[in-house]
Amino acid sequence: MTDGTLFSRVRLLCASGVAALTVLALQGNALAAPVYYRLVQYPGAGFGGFYAQIKAAKRSIDMEMYELSDRLAEQDLAGAASRGVRVRVLLDRDYSGGYVNAAAYSYLRAHGVQVRWAPAHYIFHIKTTSFDDSTADVSTANLTSSYYPTTRDAEVIDTDPVQVRAIEATFDNDWRAAPNGEPRDQTVQAPGLIWSPNTATGSAETAMVTQIDAARYAIDFESEELSDPPVYQALAGDARRGVSCRIVMMDSSEWHAAFSAVTRAGCKVRVLRDTATGLYIHEKIVLDDPGTTAESLLIGSQNASWDSLHENRELSLLIHADNGGAGVIRGVGRAFRSDFAAASPWS
Repeated sequence: MTDGTLFSRVRLLCASGVAALTVLALQGNALAAPVYYRLVQYPGAGFGGFYAQIKAAKRSIDMEMYELSDRLAEQDLAGAASRGVRVRVLLDRDYSGGYVNAAAYSYLRAHGVQVRWAPAHYIFHIKTTSFDDSTADVSTANLTSSYYPTTRDAEVIDTDPVQVRAIEATFDNDWRAAPNGEPRDQTVQAPGLIWSPNTATGSAETAMVTQIDAARYAIDFESEELSDPPVYQALAGDARRGVSCRIVMMDSSEWHAAFSAVTRAGCKVRVLRDTATGLYIHEKIVLDDPGTTAESLLIGSQNASWDSLHENRELSLLIHADNGGAGVIRGVGRAFRSDFAAASPWS
């Protein structure tokens, strides 16, 4: 064997070793990568997991909720307070909140839970609960147990420390401001949090339109409401430039102007009828380019209406494929495809 051949073999072995170590290092990094997001898809998952979170809390529970009418959740919150957990619940009082939440307000107050009405003259449509300063459940679902069996909703369990701190800080601001204050001045920003009012991009409407405009191949949209012109015009714009655009909603004359605009542009709109036992679409998602490396998801409490995007207290998450986001996106995509298949073409 010549010196040149020996040198070549040694160099090859070294290169192979470095490559193997690199692969192992990458695998180690992948294994160590934090998973910040987990999906709970309703109605199939049920609310047992949420009750378990309340029962497992050690130090604190902070809840901002549009509607609370769930005796099991209320009893669990009272039980947490009785074992020394600091439990604070901020409830909406505007619109129908004062009526819907009255019984829960009285029950919690009588059982050791700190409970307040949200600032007056604002609809607190948010559905967020934080546990032990480490986890925040950002949901599309109200805690109204009579709706659980038939309502399409979703919750993202968020453990991103930066986001959780901002959600908790916003809660603290809202809590101290109640029953006065202006939510616009109380919001604490963090990357990936889309607040109403006053999010980092200027408004939640801007964020939603930006998410729609970012789609390159496909966009799936699901919401309880669709009346904001910039939003439905952005969906129509996607279809006109060749993006596959699919929409699933309940059929209501309130959204027919938007349905007409997007179907003329080429979006496929499918609807479900509102019945006592049929599935009701309450989830709010904007899913871009599912199944591609560019996939992303906007999910939370914001409807595609002016008030929801500009005036109410709301919160949504903008999720990408890293840090557990891919699993959330896949789960939401499966539910959307199921809803789209079950719905009928709008005409």
